[in-house]
Amino acid sequence: MRPFSQKKQLTYDAAILLSILAAILITFFSLKSGIYEVFPYFYLVPIILIAFSRPSMSIYGTVIVGWLYLALVYLIGLPDARLYTIATVWFYIFVSLGVLISTYSQVYRKEGEKSCGAYYNSQAGVFSYDRATLKIRDANRKFARMIHYDCDELMKCALPDIIPSREEREGFLAKVRDLRRVGDIEVQFRASDGSMRWALVSAAETGEPGVICTVVDITDNKLSQEALTQANKKLNLLNNVTRHDILNQLTVLIGYLEMSQQDVKDPQMVTFIDKEKKAAETIRSQILFTRDYQNIGVHSPQWQNIAETVSLATASIDPGQVLIQADLPPYEVYADPLLEKVFFNLVDNSLRHGERVKEIRISAEKERADLLIIIRDNGTGVPDKEKEKIFRREYFKNTGFGLFLSREILAITNLSIIENGTFGEGARFVIRVPRAAFRESTTDPGQHT
Repeated sequence: MRPFSQKKQLTYDAAILLSILAAILITFFSLKSGIYEVFPYFYLVPIILIAFSRPSMSIYGTVIVGWLYLALVYLIGLPDARLYTIATVWFYIFVSLGVLISTYSQVYRKEGEKSCGAYYNSQAGVFSYDRATLKIRDANRKFARMIHYDCDELMKCALPDIIPSREEREGFLAKVRDLRRVGDIEVQFRASDGSMRWALVSAAETGEPGVICTVVDITDNKLSQEALTQANKKLNLLNNVTRHDILNQLTVLIGYLEMSQQDVKDPQMVTFIDKEKKAAETIRSQILFTRDYQNIGVHSPQWQNIAETVSLATASIDPGQVLIQADLPPYEVYADPLLEKVFFNLVDNSLRHGERVKEIRISAEKERADLLIIIRDNGTGVPDKEKEKIFRREYFKNTGFGLFLSREILAITNLSIIENGTFGEGARFVIRVPRAAFRESTTDPGQHT
């Protein structure tokens, strides 16, 4: 129930005065004409209007209207005991009815004021629209200010006026129709000045014809996100250009070092040149690492089917004589799009460093609320004192970047990885996925071997 505006309250007050005047005139003409049965009913109109528009004054107003009726009957009517008795009964009916209506009206008004307080004073924008006509039925000041409207002006609009995109509007309406209650839908609203405002909208159907929507303005967040995305693109472009130029110069440097090594006969100088080549190769590896590392977190995390991701990761690997088996349930994991690279790195790590690996198995199992994805092989394994060090960027064979990158990729969505295999029997990597980051897949791609 929307609070009465001053204009609306004055309209009701005028209606009360007019209905009282009308009742007085009808009483006068009825009594003069000898009609005594009909005119008392006209006093019900001001009584109901007073109870509805001013419930706190309803009792006093009803008593005043009742005394007015009684006074008119006694002053204008004939000295008839029967007429006076009926008038007295009507007086008590008016007073009783006024007390009853005012009591319920005040209770209703208080409950309405509570709802109105939550509705109109909410820190979130709130509006409602008619399901059939899409007309805006109501809105609080927060929402009106959000899209640069006055509340009364907004009441003249319809949903297509403030959500101009037909596709976006139809998608929103379809979700409300199908689910009856939806939350956090991104919608663009058109403000009165023509600018667009981004918002998260939650909507719920009520028993009435209207649908109530709560709105949170995310325009500033969107603009910041877009600005950050543009800045990242520019930085990545600069990094790519710089990295490309450095790699080209390293290629030239390594080439000259190889030619120098062929011409130099002094064993000590050959040793120095060999070390220079290794240093240049290390610089190349570190530059290539920056390329892989800068891609982590660039794109938003997404739900990915584990079996499909593992299948894509292993498809680009030549396992040789090693058997790779994947026995995975139909689950999806919420992770960075580079999750495929994690599985690639882990399988590649086993092939490179397992020495005598004949089989790599990838499986998953539940442990309490978490999901464990396990990658194990039957190679030499990892020494106990090295199990944590292998995830450091600077450590282990080759560059050690693969396992370091894998842990960084997983950490974006709070996934973790450890190695807990038995040295001499094989490596065993365990990726722990918390309950919020996995779900059953809607499609089952089956098992991959």
